[in-house]
Amino acid sequence: MEPVAVWWAALSDVRQAHAGLLNEVERGRRERYLREPDRHRFTLGAAITRIAVGAMRGLAPENVAIDRSCADCGEQHGRPVIAGGPHVSVSHSGDRVAVAVSPYGPLGVDVEAAGRATEGIAGHLLAQDERDAQPLTPDAMLAYWTRKEALVKATGDGLRVPLTDLRVSPPTEAPRLLDWSGRAELVARITMVTLAPGTGYAACLALLDHPAGVEIVERPAAELLNP
Repeated sequence: MEPVAVWWAALSDVRQAHAGLLNEVERGRRERYLREPDRHRFTLGAAITRIAVGAMRGLAPENVAIDRSCADCGEQHGRPVIAGGPHVSVSHSGDRVAVAVSPYGPLGVDVEAAGRATEGIAGHLLAQDERDAQPLTPDAMLAYWTRKEALVKATGDGLRVPLTDLRVSPPTEAPRLLDWSGRAELVARITMVTLAPGTGYAACLALLDHPAGVEIVERPAAELLNP
């Protein structure tokens, strides 16, 4: 069985040639970022997606067709969709960029830098029993955040649904979806995995309708970006 791949990059991996892989729409979006680190993060996410998918489909990276249509407005700033597969999810925070690629079904990856999650977001993030269950340390908040963000990316809901509608396992346990208000059928269809983004970060992967026991392989994106 082919594994699900998660490619990890650091901002230092970006090269000028990577921007040349982007199409016109992506280049325009890249240039709208005011800060250089933001441009680098977007460039790496798009370039890794193109190279990884191109390798799977026997295409040059620049020939990979990526649809980024927003589900709400139709503009090209939504999640990347590859016609005919594979399924792709991208996340970035701080110095980390993650691109997850699966031949089996939808998936969502989320990485967050330590220090971003504070108790101030608890009301927007946690169900009441999650807030009451244990002390909300920064690490616990970060784990909840990445787990729930990965889930809504996998289902395609994004931030159109309240994260308080989702209940996940506590950070002291392996990640699992416990309940989703009004959508309990998703519990049996979701697999979740804690990823290893490195010190100072937390990350989670959510898989929707994947084969049981599928392997998750985390790899340095430098293998793709700087062969």
